[in-house]
Amino acid sequence: MIERQCNRRSLCNKSALWLLFVSLLRFFLFTECAILNAATEGTKHAAPARQVLQAIDRATNYMVKANDRNGKFIYRVALSSLDFPQKKYNIIRHAGAMYALAQAWKQTPVENVKNALSRSARFLIANCIAPIPGYENILGIWSLPQITYNDNPPQVKLGGAGLGLAVLVDTEEILPGTISIDNLRKIGRFLLFMQNSDGSFATRFLPAAGGKNSRHVSQYYPGEAALGLLMLYRMDRSRQWLNAAAKGLAYLIKNRAITTADQWSLIACAKLFSLGNDYPEKILPRRDVGAYARQVGLAILEEQILYNDQRQLTGCFNKQGRTAPTATRVEALFAILDIIGQNDVMLRNAILSSIHSAVRFLIDAQVSEGKYTGGIPRVIGLSAVRRSSSRRADEIRIDYVQHLLSALLYFAKNQDSGYPTHI
Repeated sequence: MIERQCNRRSLCNKSALWLLFVSLLRFFLFTECAILNAATEGTKHAAPARQVLQAIDRATNYMVKANDRNGKFIYRVALSSLDFPQKKYNIIRHAGAMYALAQAWKQTPVENVKNALSRSARFLIANCIAPIPGYENILGIWSLPQITYNDNPPQVKLGGAGLGLAVLVDTEEILPGTISIDNLRKIGRFLLFMQNSDGSFATRFLPAAGGKNSRHVSQYYPGEAALGLLMLYRMDRSRQWLNAAAKGLAYLIKNRAITTADQWSLIACAKLFSLGNDYPEKILPRRDVGAYARQVGLAILEEQILYNDQRQLTGCFNKQGRTAPTATRVEALFAILDIIGQNDVMLRNAILSSIHSAVRFLIDAQVSEGKYTGGIPRVIGLSAVRRSSSRRADEIRIDYVQHLLSALLYFAKNQDSGYPTHI
């Protein structure tokens, strides 16, 4: 048994070294191409910091304008048509949009961003927060048919409660009086109610199906729940929130296969790392989080397109040219940098190079003029023929813009934090 464990550990180490070697090889190949391109496109890449700030302004303004007087976001539009696609709404993505607006306000506190954040919070509180039937002192953030415009029965999704709690804590700190600490605790108790003894979570509370339900599995929900609990712990220093978040992340790290698509769990892990002496080492050892972050980081690097016949796709993490997966991976990579700190210089440099390339891709993909300035389409790089047959290629959805904005804000924030951000 011991010999088998040692062999498995040796194999994992060799695999990690091989992935790092391949990633660095791809990095050096891309660097050579970038130097050649710079000779003919010097103007395009002359002032990346300014380009990033301009892209942030465009994305922020898009989101502010997309927030109507009632606080609801224009969920999606199409670049190729003046008509909106069919009615649809998603409460988790509403919370995600608030998350990006709060980030934007923290970096550049301007009045119109704060007003949009206030409106969207009022909408969420007035229309979606309600008690859990049969349980005292627990509040859910409900997805209701009259809000989501679908035929699903009323339910509370774990991700909606987690991310909603996170952004409401943020909003209360920016706009005191938005929501009481008592109601925030009640939402926190819902997350505790949904957690199993092993740290895992039920994914939905569905009264029509008898209550807690785990038939639908979302890889994002547990990380969003952990993030909400950690944000609540920042405001209300009860260890129950911290311990539950750590248990949830520990379950993911020990039991789930590595995925590159879940940035929320990494963002939550990075918040855990920022706690210093409060870090719950006995529940989730730091070395386990560090190893997890490195594995995910290496896997993300392997996905990136560093050279392609369609130069538009250089820096993208998706062969179909989808933009949101690239933005979420930038968010994940910044969280990984926070976790590994100044250790593992080779991996750190490879991640920074990857971020630079991805940010350039995102800025080039953003709509820079016209009615939907600041938005970002679902897909770029398709031929005209393929684009005409792909109904959603030109779709701009609010969460695409949210992830773009969050990724760019991370980039701008870290320009003065020891990360070399010259592209």
